[in-house]
Amino acid sequence: MANFFYFLCQAKPMSRRLNNEAEFAYGSGQLNPTRAISSGLVYDMDDLAHIQFLCHEGYNGSTLSVLVGSPINCSTLLRGLGYDAINYPSMQLILKSTKDTTGVFRRTVTNVGTSPTIYNANIKSPKGVEITVKPTSLIFCRKLQKKSFTVVVKAKSMASMQIVSGIIWKNPLYIVRNPIVIYTT
Repeated sequence: MANFFYFLCQAKPMSRRLNNEAEFAYGSGQLNPTRAISSGLVYDMDDLAHIQFLCHEGYNGSTLSVLVGSPINCSTLLRGLGYDAINYPSMQLILKSTKDTTGVFRRTVTNVGTSPTIYNANIKSPKGVEITVKPTSLIFCRKLQKKSFTVVVKAKSMASMQIVSGIIWKNPLYIVRNPIVIYTT
């Protein structure tokens, strides 16, 4: 199976002045191709992870079989980890109508930058949203080492979409963003 890598470092946050829903459009930021060569952290996924995510999103096996080119049975696949069942930099939490909602997101990153290194989490959340990250530091002893972290987002009901800065992982050379979008359907 092929691996897909989501390069998140070296992305510059874009302005939301023109469009409050811009977070959906630009995700983790505007990619800087020259700096992406040395990106720091990557989120990798294989074909199976994409299929697990699509099953989680409600696609059925026959639809996915056409896309993939082989039979898929979503009910026999292990569910992807976390609230959104995907290993991706950004996170989105859909609020239930009037209840407080909690989403647990699990992510794994691979260090492709310098080593040894430590990334520390800076959490930014608005009033009514509680974000916790465990662990709050990712310590890498070598290149290509993988580390996992868990993000718990607790949000109170709200009238409209909130765009949350989320988590910013920093080390002396890199800044890695995990944007979080919270909205009602």
